[in-house]
Amino acid sequence: MKKLYFAFFAVLFFSFYESKSQTCQYDMVWLATGEYGVWPDSATNFVSGNVGTPYTQNVTIRVPYDTTVAGLGNVHFSHIDLQTNISSPVNYGLPPGLSLAGTPANFHFPGNDTSCMVIYGTPTTAGTYMLSFQLKTYVTEFPFSSVNTQTLTYYKIVINTPIGLNDATASKFEVSNPIPNPSSSVSLIKYSLPKSGTSKLSLYNTLGKNILSKKAEGKQGENSFELDVNELASGVYLYTLEFEGKSITKRLIVNND
Repeated sequence: MKKLYFAFFAVLFFSFYESKSQTCQYDMVWLATGEYGVWPDSATNFVSGNVGTPYTQNVTIRVPYDTTVAGLGNVHFSHIDLQTNISSPVNYGLPPGLSLAGTPANFHFPGNDTSCMVIYGTPTTAGTYMLSFQLKTYVTEFPFSSVNTQTLTYYKIVINTPIGLNDATASKFEVSNPIPNPSSSVSLIKYSLPKSGTSKLSLYNTLGKNILSKKAEGKQGENSFELDVNELASGVYLYTLEFEGKSITKRLIVNND
């Protein structure tokens, strides 16, 4: 088994302020790789957001049954708990306006199990928010058991000021992240133009094959595309928006399982 004992849970970040009505989604593409751990990983990190724009970040967690630890040999994961009874930092450092929900709701993650979480809401304050989570990992090295406590500070969420898509004097070509993402129906892609003109949206799969292209006349300031993904296979796609020789590419995850 992979050596995952201490670094494995770098992203088990979850707030005590969950909402039972909010549901999370698995990243089926990552699960298909057979990897253990958390996705997004620390290198990929969480998507950034903007004040006043709805934010969604899904996280998939796959806990192994056991692993190998130097000096101990093979150890079995009993469970991992996120500590919810600490008062600092408040809400684990999540940006104001964001909350977390998922399964299991008590943030008790058994070994040999898969779960998902979602950070969601509408950010209210710009800034760079370094997340902090205290975890307790319970393992068994027969006939003994042990508990390892860690405080993780590896992950962040950047909330930018409003990008001014409603400002008629907008001077930049900008493209938002899709809402929602992952999507199983229709994703809304907002973009701003420095002046009126024709823009082109193209969608590609991970092999670079063009799935669809559409053009639209846009005005200076805020515009949007509605991207229907009902008929697309689950997976990771890239969308590119082009305007007057400039292009911006972002990622869209489709989950139609």
